[in-house]
Amino acid sequence: MNFLSLFLALLWRFGYLIDSKTRLAPKKKIYFKTPLIGVGSLLAGGAGKTPYTAFLAKELRERGFKLAILCKNTGDENLWFAKNGFEVFTGSRFEMCKKLDGKYDVLISDDGLEDRRLGHAFWVCLTWGERAENLLDIIPCGNCRSLWRDHPKIACVKKCAMEWEENAKTADLVFKMETPKNFCGEILPENSEIIALAGIARSHRFFEGLQKKYSIAKKIECKDHSKKIQKNVIQVLKLGLPIVITEKDFVKLSEDVSQNKSIFVAGLKL
Repeated sequence: MNFLSLFLALLWRFGYLIDSKTRLAPKKKIYFKTPLIGVGSLLAGGAGKTPYTAFLAKELRERGFKLAILCKNTGDENLWFAKNGFEVFTGSRFEMCKKLDGKYDVLISDDGLEDRRLGHAFWVCLTWGERAENLLDIIPCGNCRSLWRDHPKIACVKKCAMEWEENAKTADLVFKMETPKNFCGEILPENSEIIALAGIARSHRFFEGLQKKYSIAKKIECKDHSKKIQKNVIQVLKLGLPIVITEKDFVKLSEDVSQNKSIFVAGLKL
C-alpha cells in the first residue's frame, strides 16, 4: 500500500469524523413513537441492503403492519421500491422520521447507518467478512466507509453470502440469483451467449452468478447509481445478443427500452 493511498484514507477518516460530529450528530434528544428498523453495512455499497430491506418490508406487510421505506434519492433504490409496491420516502431519513412519526406502525431505513441522529433505530448490519478495523480497511485502501468501533449501537449483525460461495453453509443470509426473464416473462435459456451489464457496487458477484449458467461475451461495469445505464443498454443492443441486467438498473430504463425482448433481468432473492 503506497503513501498516497494512506494519506487519502486519513483524509477520508478525518472528513468522516468531522461530519459525524457536526452534520450527523444529534442536536437534542427526540422521542419517536414509530419504531425504525435500519438496514446498514460498513461496505461502501454492494452489501445487499436494498433486497434485504424489501424482504423485511414484505414480511412485515404480510403480517399486517403499515410501513414505509426511507432511502436516499439516487434514482434507483427509490424507483425499485416504488415499482414493487412499497411506500417510499426520499431525502434526509432523520427529517422523514420526524415527518412520518405516528403515521405508520414501523419505518425501515435502507442505509443511513452513519447518521447518528437515528439513535432510536434497531440497526441490522450486513457483513461480507470485511475487517473494518483500521485505515487500511477504509476508502481508498479498503472498501469500507467506516470502522466497527464507530457503531456501538448495532443491534444485529447478519453474515451474508451468495448461494454458490463456500461460506453460504454458515451464513445468516444467503442471496440467490433468480433466472433472468424479460418483460414478457420469457426465461433466458441456459448456456446462452450474453452481454452482462451492471451499474452496482460489487458487480463481480453479479457476473460470477451469471457465469454459472451462461457464456458472457462482454461484461460492462458502470458506476454504482450510474445515470448512463440506458445509454449503455441501447448501445449494446446493436450487438444482437441478449443483455442481462440487475433489477436496480432495469427500473432506470424508459418504458420503450425496457420492453425490448432482448433485455433480461436477473433479480436477487433471499
